Amino acid sequence: SMTKHIRAIVFIFICTSIAWSILGTTIFTRTYSYDTSLKDRVVSIWGAPHVQRPPFAVTTKVVLRKEQAQEDGKTVMRTVHDHVLTKLPLESSRIDVALDLEHRQKGLLWYSTYKVAFQGEYKFKNISDEDVVNFTLNFPATQAIYDDLIFMVNGEPITMDNQKAAVTGKARVLSGDTAVLTVKYRSQGLENWRYQFGDDVAQVRDFQLAMTTNFKEIDFPENTLAPAEKVATSNGWKLTWRFRNLLSGFQIGMTLPEKLQPGPLAGEISYFAPVSLFFFFFLMFVITTLRK
Repeated sequence: SMTKHIRAIVFIFICTSIAWSILGTTIFTRTYSYDTSLKDRVVSIWGAPHVQRPPFAVTTKVVLRKEQAQEDGKTVMRTVHDHVLTKLPLESSRIDVALDLEHRQKGLLWYSTYKVAFQGEYKFKNISDEDVVNFTLNFPATQAIYDDLIFMVNGEPITMDNQKAAVTGKARVLSGDTAVLTVKYRSQGLENWRYQFGDDVAQVRDFQLAMTTNFKEIDFPENTLAPAEKVATSNGWKLTWRFRNLLSGFQIGMTLPEKLQPGPLAGEISYFAPVSLFFFFFLMFVITTLRK
């Protein structure tokens, strides 16, 4: 009789372990394996994570030079037009960013989607001899929408040329003068927002970025700079970064808070509930039979 009871207990333990292993594996698979495909679908509908870089301004000067060339076995002189680009220094940056968190569900998972309102004023100095300046702003993400886009120089709108991943425009700025480029847009992103000074170590002068959030649970990604000021608001935070003359390879960033994921667990429990009941009644039947 004792041996039968031990066998029954072992059998119950094995069956229970198998059932919970299947449940745990399925939850893990649905949560992490399906997450990549679902995230891609969220990006295609809502927008990708944003990495905003500062705009840049250049002037182009045509320089003529002579070079020798061979034509029909003879040496001739040709006139070649070289285009010399001069990148204008960025004297100051004043940026305002508003992040509005709106969690959205796809399948059984919640994703940290947000709306962003961006406004920046950038001051450039024309150190070249040319008076036609080309301004370029790279978009923070190619998979995103940009509404109410404004591109102005010294308060005057300029004609924009929309490219695949950037917007450009020309304005007349006399040599030695300064120009203030104003950029505004509203967009949507996913999971995190970043401001990147450059690809590598970059120098930043007279920089200020003010960020407001509608959420309290703020978190800064790795390799990002901490704000100089942090003020609580009624529904979030106002964060400010200030630098006079910074040389750094770090960025400014914000990770949007995640929402508790009840979807996968609730879905799998509803699926495995009949299976669990079947195992329960089957084990009770086995124990009753062994006792007889």
